[in-house]
Amino acid sequence: MKKVLSLLLAVFFALHLSASDGPKYVFYFIGDGMGINQVIGTCEYNEATGYGPAVVNFSQFPVRGFITTYSSNSLVTDSAAAGTALACGVKTYNSAIGLNADEKPVSNLCEWAKAAGFGTGVATTVGINHATPASFIAHTRVRGNYEDIAVQYMTAPVDFGAGGGFIVEKKSGHNPAYFENMAQKNGITVLHGPEQFKDIASQEGRVLCLSGKEQNSLPYAIDRKEDDTTLSDFVSAGISYLSAHFADKGFFFMVEGGKIDNGGHANDAAACFQELNDFADAIDLALDFYMQHPEETLILVTADHETGGLMLGSGQYEMHPDRMAAQHMSMDALTELFRQTFIPEDEKDYITPSWEQIKGFFRTHLSLWDSVEVDDDAEASLLETYNSIFGLEGNRNSSVENLYSSNSKMVTDAVDYLNKTAGYGWSFGSHSGSPVGLYVTGCGADAFVTVKDNAQIAPTIAKLAGYKRD
Repeated sequence: MKKVLSLLLAVFFALHLSASDGPKYVFYFIGDGMGINQVIGTCEYNEATGYGPAVVNFSQFPVRGFITTYSSNSLVTDSAAAGTALACGVKTYNSAIGLNADEKPVSNLCEWAKAAGFGTGVATTVGINHATPASFIAHTRVRGNYEDIAVQYMTAPVDFGAGGGFIVEKKSGHNPAYFENMAQKNGITVLHGPEQFKDIASQEGRVLCLSGKEQNSLPYAIDRKEDDTTLSDFVSAGISYLSAHFADKGFFFMVEGGKIDNGGHANDAAACFQELNDFADAIDLALDFYMQHPEETLILVTADHETGGLMLGSGQYEMHPDRMAAQHMSMDALTELFRQTFIPEDEKDYITPSWEQIKGFFRTHLSLWDSVEVDDDAEASLLETYNSIFGLEGNRNSSVENLYSSNSKMVTDAVDYLNKTAGYGWSFGSHSGSPVGLYVTGCGADAFVTVKDNAQIAPTIAKLAGYKRD
């Protein structure tokens, strides 16, 4: 049934590739770290495990291609330079937000759309002042100037904002509430959690939707609890608000799936794939809107870069994604549980766990030594890690660092083995220079057939939609 529905959607999209007038409603979805292999890998994972549709929605869009992502000073971009290219249509150096390579401010899609009278929205699963959303609201030399970006958000031409919260700098002593209060003083209504989003269409003036939790990003989809805010909550609220206030003119809405990237940095395939599924769920809401306004809506999906150098295949000419079905939490959450179980904070409660206890933990949570066979070489390697942690001269806090988390080496090695035996290999824990996908449907989609680089997207959107560029 899902395959039939996908075919019908593809036919429907093909009938609405272009229109005589430009799009009134533009949805711009950016999957942070979402390389082509992440998309294909997610489909394989879904088909084998049932965690999502065998074909993710945007992969069926009628216009599909590849775009390059290099920055002005490197073949491998960071999210700031890539975000600036996607938002402003300008190549810049790694770390720059809303500046060109000569450090001069350049305007972005939100500024262009607002200057032409359109409504504007920016939503993300991470901090509203993180690199990608920042590229649509701010101008600064260094992406780590989080508080400068937060201050610029207060006067940015963004009608609807949404994210996990504000990222703060330790040196300032501020907390996220400091910037929430600043937003309110600047006339921005701040709402916390889905319950407060319900009447958002009746809100006047600018609105900022936050998760309602202390963390400055949403939890991984794979770790989500019932009361957690989701990206779909943000997108639903954004569509309701922007439709209510800008029905006459239309709107531009950028949505980032920010934690696909986190899963890539951690080399955690299950977390990455489920985050991509969550991203696709949010795109479903834009597709629902599209069905109601097929002649006026443009939807684009792309990525800022690929993260992790994901390989489909890890040395054997076969894959077994079904072996990942037993992983029900991210590596971050599994590390927390592992430490709670075997490394209590109070030293007097510590008892050295046996190798069999460690095996039992991973049998329960990853199906290793159960439905997932662990060969002799792999067990010897994992046992060596066990001894390095729990042996007489071991380091119980032995960790593997990545950009966003610090995970137990025992957990990291176990998840790495699970990934490899399932057929997913990672090259490293950072960005690659690989091209990423561009997927487009709706009014004017055919204009993107010739787009081959990330800096070409924003000017093409602006031209189609009639935004006012500087």
